[in-house]
Amino acid sequence: MNHSYTIILAPNPSIMTGPGTNTIILGGGSDGALVIDPAIDENAYLDTLVQEGERRGGIGRILITHGHPDHIGGAEALRARLQVPIYAYSRQGVPVADVEIADGTRFPAGEDSLRAIHTPGHRFDHLCYYLERQRILFAGDLISGLTTNVIAPPDGDMLDYMNSL
Repeated sequence: MNHSYTIILAPNPSIMTGPGTNTIILGGGSDGALVIDPAIDENAYLDTLVQEGERRGGIGRILITHGHPDHIGGAEALRARLQVPIYAYSRQGVPVADVEIADGTRFPAGEDSLRAIHTPGHRFDHLCYYLERQRILFAGDLISGLTTNVIAPPDGDMLDYMNSL
């Protein structure tokens, strides 16, 4: 078990999400924990995210992999609870984002560094996040363990997807 991050499965099972969307919480300390993809606005689920964040010293930032509803559904509610910013590649893709980030943007993550990697294809605004020292990739919907991913125009592009892989 890796204690540098926690995976919390959102209770949003469907044909598109499988058993649910993975939400990642990592880092902590003076910079605050990072939450990747708070999937849904459901009180018990958001309470779980907040509790895990508090265990790590409090949540400091919300990061989004891409603008699909099953990845951003709880972002606004979590921001309202905690008064922390939402980061995403593009406000066009994630209108609730407070801060747009570029490929290569780094965030402190405890004793490590988390780097945003722009990986368009599934969606034009898709980001993966790479925990650099530990060499762990949080791939969002770039890679699926259960089925193939949907690459649907106009937001998705198969050539971009293949290049991102």
